[in-house]
Amino acid sequence: MTTKVVSTFKYLAVFSLVIFSLISCEKEIESVGVSLIDNDTFNTNKFTSEVKTENENIERVPANILPQYLLGVYADEEFGKLKASIVTQLNLPTFGESYVSGYGDNTAIDSVLIHIPYQATRIEDYTDGKPKFSIDSVFGNKDVPFQLNIFELKTFLNTLDPNDPSKQAIYYSDKEFQKGDIPLFSGDFKINPNDTVTYIKRYLNDGLTVYDIDTIKNDNLGPSIKLPLNETLIHQLFVENPSNSEFLNSDNFSRYFRGLYIEAAELMSEKAQLLSLNMATAKMVIYYSKTEDETDVQDLNGNGTKGEENVRTKHVYNFAFGSIKSNILERDYTNSKLSGDDRIYVQGAGGSIATVELFSNENLTDLRANNWLITDANLTLYVDQNASSNIIPEQLFVYNYDEKEQLLDMVSEGILTVGGTLERDDDGNPYKYTFKITDYISELLKSDEPLDLVKLGIKVYNSSDAPTSITDVELKNYSWNPKGVVLYNESAGDKRVKLEVTYTELNN
Repeated sequence: MTTKVVSTFKYLAVFSLVIFSLISCEKEIESVGVSLIDNDTFNTNKFTSEVKTENENIERVPANILPQYLLGVYADEEFGKLKASIVTQLNLPTFGESYVSGYGDNTAIDSVLIHIPYQATRIEDYTDGKPKFSIDSVFGNKDVPFQLNIFELKTFLNTLDPNDPSKQAIYYSDKEFQKGDIPLFSGDFKINPNDTVTYIKRYLNDGLTVYDIDTIKNDNLGPSIKLPLNETLIHQLFVENPSNSEFLNSDNFSRYFRGLYIEAAELMSEKAQLLSLNMATAKMVIYYSKTEDETDVQDLNGNGTKGEENVRTKHVYNFAFGSIKSNILERDYTNSKLSGDDRIYVQGAGGSIATVELFSNENLTDLRANNWLITDANLTLYVDQNASSNIIPEQLFVYNYDEKEQLLDMVSEGILTVGGTLERDDDGNPYKYTFKITDYISELLKSDEPLDLVKLGIKVYNSSDAPTSITDVELKNYSWNPKGVVLYNESAGDKRVKLEVTYTELNN
């Protein structure tokens, strides 16, 4: 049996023992006499352990099957530069006109747009009758633009792992993807919270004469990123070149047109921003018009004229972003302070973690020989308030670094008890993070069959980190939150990393 399996069963056994003990204590509460609560029998003391910390840069993290995807460029003096791009498949349209039937004759593509909804909050107190929004989940300076390029993706995205088809394919943040030579879009991008309406010019077959303009609002009236793609290139790829077989089914289509590569790059300044985007409803939309020689003509919206020929009708194809999407996270530490050992650097989205050693083996042996009942154990890390980084995470996460597993307290008590949320000082400035790890320390210091001593890992918290059940002990390695914090290490005097253990000692 492997160490990992042993560790898992030990955690489950300890958890079961805790539950059983609680039930037993409740049943026998009346038999526990007042004599046990005796100041002459117990002494309560506090022990502070000298811990050791180290920084570790993370080379890569799983970057697909995420609830959020990053896009943009951000840099600061502490953590260096992070550039986030996205690759995605497209899905064939599944409603309206059958795509395999094509576009018909006398067709002109009016416009091709990428739609990616912002995560936004509606502002209620507006006076001009037009709804206003503020954009959420933006890290950095919203007023600094960055460059966006969109290419045809040339790397085929597998749904299943080629080495083990029973498992889903995992794409890591450092994977290199091939792209086309000519961009479908290239331009500056700046956040626009008022981008809630799309205007589509409709053209005659000459592609020059506008016969109508459509005004299209998002279903939820919210703002979205809208990027116009090159109509000529899309016409070649989707209208002229392919035969019907390329669009016969999803598999054929995904091999013919493998997707989009949405690439971010810095412009005049690398200190722009990162957007965290929910891509569930993102799509590419082809708006086109065609002339139909029919006596009863209707477009997809039911508009048309009976009894006329050569009627120009409006049409649309929606290509939703596919289920396979992945982030590309490129880091440059050249201008960062991460190489120093006088601080701890913790950043998400692949960035860096801290490791913590709570005891030496010699110290641990001595502590286990004591007759202690552990009543509380807190690991505290203090924020370096002089650091220049200003996108500080609201919560950090602690785990078993050696086995990449949940710490005992995460399973037995839950994340609300363990904590790790940012605490602020009286002036509202970030001050410290505290983890309550009483169960782990109690089991670690037992003289009889204690838990193994492991390094602890400290990372930026993501919603996928917390266990969902007592059997969910394997750590999920997802990391899409780009926030980072600089912490003091063990050499920082009163603000050093501390493990404070409160215990009750039985006097013999």
